[in-house]
Amino acid sequence: MQNFYFRSKTTAAKEKIGKYAKISQIYRDNFSPSNVIGNCTNLYRKLQPKDDKDFCDKYFKYASENKSLPIRDRGLTYEEYEATVKRYMELANACDEETFEYEDYFYDLLCHIITETYDGQQNEREFREFLTKLGYECDYFDGKIDAYYGLDIKVTRNDGKLSAIQIKPISFFKSTRTDVHRDRINLVAKYYNALNDLGIKTYYAIYYKDKKTNTILWLKNGNGYRFKLNELFSYDLKNIEKTLSVKYLKDDYHLLGT
Repeated sequence: MQNFYFRSKTTAAKEKIGKYAKISQIYRDNFSPSNVIGNCTNLYRKLQPKDDKDFCDKYFKYASENKSLPIRDRGLTYEEYEATVKRYMELANACDEETFEYEDYFYDLLCHIITETYDGQQNEREFREFLTKLGYECDYFDGKIDAYYGLDIKVTRNDGKLSAIQIKPISFFKSTRTDVHRDRINLVAKYYNALNDLGIKTYYAIYYKDKKTNTILWLKNGNGYRFKLNELFSYDLKNIEKTLSVKYLKDDYHLLGT
């Protein structure tokens, strides 16, 4: 298979298409589920890529060599990927927003599957290593639990109690788009699901990526980088959908540990 992965093309396509809320919602509803594109987090951990291109190569190779597995466990073969991109283009171009070419959707979907997964896992690794240096015992949650409850890093305290960290970009809190607001509502719902079902409290770490240098900076909260849910949002538990609002977050970004 020829080399077709270029980070610059995936990020450019995401920036181009990601401006349109209806198309973004079509992606979320139809093409982000694990049974459509694979559990990308679990695949990353299984394949242990050295970089994002290596992840792309291994993603498609693993799928082609394990066709007997469900897509959730193996990802898409290249042929399946092309068919998925065509469906994405058909659905997206049929909505009353901007229309794009096949190549745009090809690289946008590749950004979601490969580039964003790789970058997200690198950010998790950085924050997990930071917590480990502070003396916490850290591990992963299974990808299925991560997806359902929004739990990225499992943290075990000295007293044996578990908590979780979810990592989010600052854009998640600053966006005014309706689809992102729905994602914020889902985040609050997942917090209470994890608390009620698993007895686990979720905390949040927030990062900003400097596009000029690709440096990851973390939003500071006093002397640390961990935020509680009620430090991020105001809401009435009886009617979260209509009352949820984002609290003011001061732009105070640092390299971890500084």
